[in-house]
Amino acid sequence: MKKITTILCFFLFTLYAANAQYTLGAYNGGQPTFNTYPEMVSGKTLNNQISIPIQYYGTNMNVNEWKLTARLTQDYTNEVNGSYTVGAQYSFLKFNSQENGGSANSILVNVPTQAIQLSKYNEVTLIHSNVNLNGSVNRVFRYNLTVQGGNHLLVTPNGMYNSSYEFKLYKISGGTEQLIGIYTSPLGDARFQLSFGGNYGGQSVILQNGAQQFNLNYSSPADYASEKSVTIANALRVNTYNTQLAVEASGDFISSSSSQTIPLSNLKLQLSTNQAYQGLQIISPITLATTTQPVAMRSSNTAQDITYNIKFFIPANSPGLNVSPGTYSTRVYFVIMPN
Repeated sequence: MKKITTILCFFLFTLYAANAQYTLGAYNGGQPTFNTYPEMVSGKTLNNQISIPIQYYGTNMNVNEWKLTARLTQDYTNEVNGSYTVGAQYSFLKFNSQENGGSANSILVNVPTQAIQLSKYNEVTLIHSNVNLNGSVNRVFRYNLTVQGGNHLLVTPNGMYNSSYEFKLYKISGGTEQLIGIYTSPLGDARFQLSFGGNYGGQSVILQNGAQQFNLNYSSPADYASEKSVTIANALRVNTYNTQLAVEASGDFISSSSSQTIPLSNLKLQLSTNQAYQGLQIISPITLATTTQPVAMRSSNTAQDITYNIKFFIPANSPGLNVSPGTYSTRVYFVIMPN
């Protein structure tokens, strides 16, 4: 008889502890899928990627102030090869909509609408509210997932990249936070997919020998009447096959001390190599633009390191150089694209 009493007491205690927690959950609506180079550069959003239900039907816990937080449990990891990852910090959640289906408190929650950057190290607050969660609670909050574009996507192979969400609900009373609900979703509830034809993962584009910065100095009237150029030997090392090397710039030269600019169309680029490479065709010189332009093409199925010399130059008497003295700069990007 003692044994039966002990078992019943343990069961009742366990049941009470479970009921004291608010129930959180998550269900996903798919993933952003990157198919083109512009998408890889600019990023992509999937609306209603994750929905977060909050439910409670127990005794009153006096939850008059509360917050909901989110964290990714890991970086986004390629589902085939776990050594390929994209940082959690390159993704954002943004509120989309909410439902209140039969809660005792019928008031909708005032939810922040800015994009909130995710982290695998720290919880970020999605909602901080004084709309009480007392009595019965049956609310759902839906969020868009945005994956930021950039080089972190261009250097990884295609496939699904998976992480998982951890959501926590805190009761706040007198400045003290009490955890009253937690849910960790299955791996893959946070995810995106790369399906870009030029994204093979084994390729690379590396600037070297000081090629991260080129300085074209104008210090006398004679400088404007002649071509100004800077050449760095062995400046760019590319490992690729059956692809194009392309280039684009961020925009006109911008002054560090005034609102004046110098037209980007003044800047020219010329590539060269110190040896012959099988299947390589160089397209230069070119005039820089904000659109992507091929500067070299390679039609070999064998990956190989190719080293380029880079020359940037501005022809003599180019227009738009009659600006106030100062430093004017722009950014130039080298990108691998499929043939």
